[in-house]
Amino acid sequence: MKTLLLSLLVILVFTAANCRKQNDLEPNGLPPATQEGKNTLGFLLNGESWTPRGFNGTANLSLYYDPTFRGGVFNVSCYNRETGSSNRQLLGFFADSVQQGQKLQFGKKNFGVEFYDNYQINCDFSSSDKLVTAEGYCEITKIDKVNGIFSGKFEFTLKKENCKAIKITEGRFDLKF
Repeated sequence: MKTLLLSLLVILVFTAANCRKQNDLEPNGLPPATQEGKNTLGFLLNGESWTPRGFNGTANLSLYYDPTFRGGVFNVSCYNRETGSSNRQLLGFFADSVQQGQKLQFGKKNFGVEFYDNYQINCDFSSSDKLVTAEGYCEITKIDKVNGIFSGKFEFTLKKENCKAIKITEGRFDLKF
């Protein structure tokens, strides 16, 4: 009888934890847009929910921010890797001259983005590549140097001949540095 009660208690705890985790996501499957340093990132990739997941020996989500180098540099990088597979997608975006909240556009302040996708052979996208058309923005909504919070939102469209376009919408990040 004790074993049965213990088993039911364990099932109840895991079910409640799973419900809480699912409730932490918005209906579109993305984490909420917060500015509290929750170490979250998500976006819609061609209309499908995308969040960092998997493990290849390195963190699947990272932020580098140095306010003292080149007027303030940042680099957000993340990947999504299928469990038990070498298939993965990687996203990185970066800029310099960033000390406070602002909207960054391609071609200004050395702002760039890169997207690599194992699903599309020979279809790596880099905004510095002359064969890639890049449109969009990254808006830094909060830099809190005291509490180490770096938050914002982004949208990118990347196109390259003979490749399926990459359309990233409703992007948001809330990271600690």
